[in-house]
Amino acid sequence: MSDKIKIIFAFISFAIGVTLPLVGVVTLVLSLLGYIDTAPWVGVALSVSAFLLFFALGGLFLARIEDPSWFTVSLPYLFSTIYAIFPDLVPLQVDDAAAMSAGALLSFLLALRKNPDVPRWILIVLLLAAGYTFFGGAIPGPLDEFIVDIAALLIAVYGANKAEQPDKETQQAIEARLEQLNTQDREQ
Repeated sequence: MSDKIKIIFAFISFAIGVTLPLVGVVTLVLSLLGYIDTAPWVGVALSVSAFLLFFALGGLFLARIEDPSWFTVSLPYLFSTIYAIFPDLVPLQVDDAAAMSAGALLSFLLALRKNPDVPRWILIVLLLAAGYTFFGGAIPGPLDEFIVDIAALLIAVYGANKAEQPDKETQQAIEARLEQLNTQDREQ
């Protein structure tokens, strides 16, 4: 299976993992209102298991990509941010913080796989954003969490791009070697 197909399957898995829990929300609400004869915990269990199953499936597809792009590396974090915007299933945003933490960790592991020189502090920034999802709430609604999450993602992308650029000593060594090779070519 090609990387492109794996990315498409991962994208679809993450999208299902984010939207299918809404069925659990509907089940929970209908159960509480007495329209269906089931316990309210069934809706919560359905939502949590749907998210975990499809999020893990998307992560497996991404883990099998041979040459991931930075977009594919950021997919788990982006979809966990989308999940955090949707209505809460569990009080105190526990599910949002767990989803954000899982997305941050998976994105960080994929970034390490793409480039082992990625700074380790990126994980701290992503997990702080996930923690803000749990403890934050200065602005009612998901707007402040969304802003914090996108800012954390941009900082992570900046750090990852810095890791791909050689340091000054390496750059000078490369330039010196290129100059040496150019001088040898001119002499011949």
